[in-house]
Amino acid sequence: MAKRILTVSSGKGGVGKSTFAVNFSLALARVAPTVLVDLDTGTSSVRNTIDVPVHKDLYHFFRKGEPLEACLTTLPDQVDPHGHFRNFAFVAAPKHAMEEFINFEEMHRYRLMRAINDLPARFVVLDLRAGLDAAVLDFLPHSNSGILVFTPHHPAATAAAGDIVKALIFRKLRLVLSEEGPLAKDRETRSHLATINALLDKVEDVYDDSLPNLDVFLKDLLLALGEVPAVRALAETVASFHVHFVLNLFNGIRESYEKAIVPFVTFLQRYVSSHLKLYNLGWIIQSAEIHEANCRRRPIVLDGPSESDHAATRLKLDDLEALLLGSPSTTHPVVTKDFLLEVNPEQALVEQLEVLHAMQQESAARHVRDNFAYILRRALHALQTFPAESFGQRRLLTPLELFESLAGQTLTP
Repeated sequence: MAKRILTVSSGKGGVGKSTFAVNFSLALARVAPTVLVDLDTGTSSVRNTIDVPVHKDLYHFFRKGEPLEACLTTLPDQVDPHGHFRNFAFVAAPKHAMEEFINFEEMHRYRLMRAINDLPARFVVLDLRAGLDAAVLDFLPHSNSGILVFTPHHPAATAAAGDIVKALIFRKLRLVLSEEGPLAKDRETRSHLATINALLDKVEDVYDDSLPNLDVFLKDLLLALGEVPAVRALAETVASFHVHFVLNLFNGIRESYEKAIVPFVTFLQRYVSSHLKLYNLGWIIQSAEIHEANCRRRPIVLDGPSESDHAATRLKLDDLEALLLGSPSTTHPVVTKDFLLEVNPEQALVEQLEVLHAMQQESAARHVRDNFAYILRRALHALQTFPAESFGQRRLLTPLELFESLAGQTLTP
């Protein structure tokens, strides 16, 4: 499996994005060397989540000229006494907010991107700050969403996650439709670029409802131009876009479905396209244990499975089990396996079903760690089976490099 850079974003704060990024990175480290880079530079969230000494961070990279690899912080023996997570390291944001790091200049962003590409790790997880500006957009993939985190409790964050998807697709379409882009190589298509871009402006403009989404846009293009290569290529660009998401603070199927999934999917269908590929990586139950772990500054993944069955963290998923696994069994054995420590990447699909089965049992629903174990296997399965451009990215590309990469392609399906 080649190196993969995975972004974690939310559009708005308050959804547990950094908590997810830390625990997910630790889970990935059970499979291969993993580095978490804290790009939420205004709050230094990762540093505040893991109680270990940080000797060098992004301040030293930017101000002192230290290599990014020299700014890696690993877990000391007292935090990871058994060495289960020795393959994990993180790059902390500066200790306090500083203007030059909150608002990265273009030069700083591109320097950091090149350094991230050179990190000695199989997986690199980027914890992006909330919002959607150049300091966020430049680090996101161009053919998929990265990992979006939202919750049933924050409707604005759900819409913001949809805005991230829209921004990414429109960024790619703009590059594809530029005068030096791949479609301009065809003389007939080149003559239509100005018209196509003008129509795309209407789709992007939320105050103009004449072209509400890309589906209507493509339908009009098909009627006007016929089934020409440009229309087929644009349709494929939209249809091949993968959206990956995680539901945090999951508190039941009905509420999460009605207050998170439905609004998110409805937003995408209404303002982007109904042909996107949506992939739910999993969920994290609403749990007092996560809050307690954050207060202790010890990520919950580092703790062993709880032996207690706290009522506050129990979540009966009988309806989900009936949907996915058939009628609930009354003879489930007690599960003692630690799914975070016993990982076989080559059996990710089989093991994700095993973890899902375990999470249905009351004895296994006691601990949120299994949620991260499940998400880990979903992610591994996606990394193994999807095309590389469908989940994360192999390396970060500056806007110019991205343009040159797309310009060198022939996008005719």
